[in-house]
Amino acid sequence: MEMKKILAGTMAFAAVLGGCADIERDKTGGIVPATGDRLYILNEGQMGLNNATIDFYDFSDGSYTSDAFTAANPDVAFELGDTGNDIAIHDGKLWAVINGSGLVEIMDAATLKHIKYIEIPTPRDIAFCGDYAYVTSWSGAYYGGENRLGAVYRIDINSLSEAGSIDVGYQPEGIAAAEGKIYVANSGGVTAGYDNRLSIIDADSFTLERNVEIAANICDIAVDGSGLLWISSPGDYTSVHSGIYTFNPTTGKVSGKDIRVSSMYSNGSLIYILGNENEWDYTPGSGMYVLTVIDQEGGTVARTVLDDSGAAEIEVPYGIWASNDGGTIFISDSGDYINPGTVYMLDSSLKLVRTFSAGVNPGHFAFLSL
Repeated sequence: MEMKKILAGTMAFAAVLGGCADIERDKTGGIVPATGDRLYILNEGQMGLNNATIDFYDFSDGSYTSDAFTAANPDVAFELGDTGNDIAIHDGKLWAVINGSGLVEIMDAATLKHIKYIEIPTPRDIAFCGDYAYVTSWSGAYYGGENRLGAVYRIDINSLSEAGSIDVGYQPEGIAAAEGKIYVANSGGVTAGYDNRLSIIDADSFTLERNVEIAANICDIAVDGSGLLWISSPGDYTSVHSGIYTFNPTTGKVSGKDIRVSSMYSNGSLIYILGNENEWDYTPGSGMYVLTVIDQEGGTVARTVLDDSGAAEIEVPYGIWASNDGGTIFISDSGDYINPGTVYMLDSSLKLVRTFSAGVNPGHFAFLSL
């Protein structure tokens, strides 16, 4: 049995929150293999408590399964691990980046059966290009520690083994792949002030081509259908507001948009942006959360205050996903960040369809299409 590495110094291994009484099991006691489309939800858990979990919504029968990784892998020590940070599906496998545990968990996408995990120091986000997965890493940097450049680690998706790393900027976060290039958003702010650079890596040679200045504290990257990169900046939380920036890889042009952003998602044709118009007011209940949907090709921008929609009950919108046709939208709600959160299923007009009880801090989605 493999034992997962947990956050150094952490002694508490709390029970995973989130019920699993409704889980449909196969003959071996694991999860029934997917026969239709599924949406996996990675619940981050609470840092240091080892309670990251994975849920999923089954589009074929409308069922919602909680804490599915544990049910599929009862013999895996310490379950999924500490603090989930990203999740993605590629080549029939489900990849989960577990930041606090310092690993990338690799599962069968249809059954969630554990295949292997690969140790990466303080990993953040994942993207795929050719025969490799690329994972951003803080390289062990921590608040109050020494200045230390982050890195991008490369994993061979055939042998499922680490295939080298390359230094980028400080505290790299979001990562995206397009046209043979790997794009990395460096945030900084942990050991050396805010970084403002987008690192561009050539995938074939795995070398750093150049850095492009975007804005301070850049975080997430989404690519639209035309290949344009959309990059979020949370600002500095006190004097510089969050905003959205675009980078055109062909022309090198950088443009900014005055849109509040906390998370975003691209389904190829539309960019979905969640943000808080009152982001500097930290009084409980003071948030005015807005969903902005941008149609880059059509040139339209739709802005909806969530309190005026079917998502009015959401306390803290944390993550978002939308189907390719935009007909179904999922928004996760972290609530108080300590207790189990909620996942809201909405239609294209933001009318509430259903709600589901999730794990702690639901925030990341991966769609399995069968």
